[in-house]
Amino acid sequence: MENGKWIKNIIAVFTEVERKMVNPSFKFSQGGATIRTLDNFLQLFESEFGAVTQERLVDFCVCTAYAYRNRESWTIKQAFGPASIKRLNDSKHATRYYEDKWLRERSLDRNYLINLISDRSEHPQAKYIFMKSEEATKLRLLNSQIGYAICQSSTLGWSPISEACVQCNFINQCKLETGKKYPELYRIRVEYGESTK
Repeated sequence: MENGKWIKNIIAVFTEVERKMVNPSFKFSQGGATIRTLDNFLQLFESEFGAVTQERLVDFCVCTAYAYRNRESWTIKQAFGPASIKRLNDSKHATRYYEDKWLRERSLDRNYLINLISDRSEHPQAKYIFMKSEEATKLRLLNSQIGYAICQSSTLGWSPISEACVQCNFINQCKLETGKKYPELYRIRVEYGESTK
């Protein structure tokens, strides 16, 4: 992910935590100095932790907001500087416990913050539209009742791309079962199948 997207993610997460937990009117300055500070921060962050991840970014924003929560004034350079990166690096499990407890005071948690910045350009279950690893199981005793039972208990069911599913005599039953067991997966499989016609 390019720095511009990471900067937007930092702004989104930190603003959410600050507004809900500390200062409801908090906002980042839209000036170039803020962008430069956050760009420098990302370089330091990468050199300290390796690749930037959504989880690590959320951990940093929570850790920093928690550390600065009782300070009257602070600057973005302080909050997103080397000392804050060191604070995250040195934080212990107990610190995280108190941060999480603090977040719960206003019904926040790390998963919510991660979802706030998750890439929604692809459906989270899209990788399950076709599971190549299931083909051998689906082909095992194909077109027999036992084969169908094995398929139902060991795979994610019907897929529009599966060669085994195309050849199967139980395809209509399987579609119904897949729809019952995995309604959202079934919906995106149908959608995908229709888009490829």
